[in-house]
This record gives sequence, structure tokens and C-alpha cells, in this order.
Amino acid sequence: MNELLKVNFDTQTISARELHEKLNIGTRFNDWFPRMTEYGFSEGIDFYSKMSKTENGGRPSIDYEISIDMAKQICMIQRTPEGKQVRQYLIDLEKAWNTPELVMARGLQAAQQMIRELDKRIEE
Repeated sequence: MNELLKVNFDTQTISARELHEKLNIGTRFNDWFPRMTEYGFSEGIDFYSKMSKTENGGRPSIDYEISIDMAKQICMIQRTPEGKQVRQYLIDLEKAWNTPELVMARGLQAAQQMIRELDKRIEE
């Protein structure tokens, strides 16, 4: 699957700024994102703020990590070809995450992490 958006697989979130860019929104990000949060999304649950890095060394700007579910809902609100494309990408990505093989792989990773933590405790 080609990567349309960078997804943080640990938290299953994406950058709101990147989503804004992919959707070709004409409105400035700083005006658009607060409007999107008015659809009933909660900070700390559906999104959280973070400082984004700048490419030219200027002042960092505020970005938001948003849940995959929030991103899909925002894409539905947009009702554009770009919104449909991104929404379908996120749906396909979620289907892939939920295959038995990937569920098992995540379970094994979690078990290995627990074993490493127990080994550290034993050594102490």
C-alpha cells in the first residue's frame, strides 16, 4: 500500500497539518482546524497539540496529532475527491492492521517487551 499520509503506528494518529495539505483545503490551517473540532471532537481523546518542526529553522508552529477515526470523519465532512481518497486509504490501512497476522505480530511484540522489562527487574 502506497503511503498517502505518515501514520504514527504506535498511537494510530496522523498530523492534522498533513491531512489539511492532502485535502487541498483553501482555508488557512489555523482557521480550519478549530472549525473541525466543533464537530464534537475532544482534546486528549481525539487529538492533542504538539509543536511541529520547521524546515527553514523558523519559529515552530502548532500541529495536532489526530486519531484515525477523527481523520476519517473530517474526510467525510469535506466531500471532495481528495477527501474520499484519503478516507479510503485510512479504511484500507485499518483493515490491514486488523488482519490476524498483524494482530498476532503486535501481540508478540507486546509479549517480548514485557519479557524484556521483567528481565530488567530481575537483574536489578
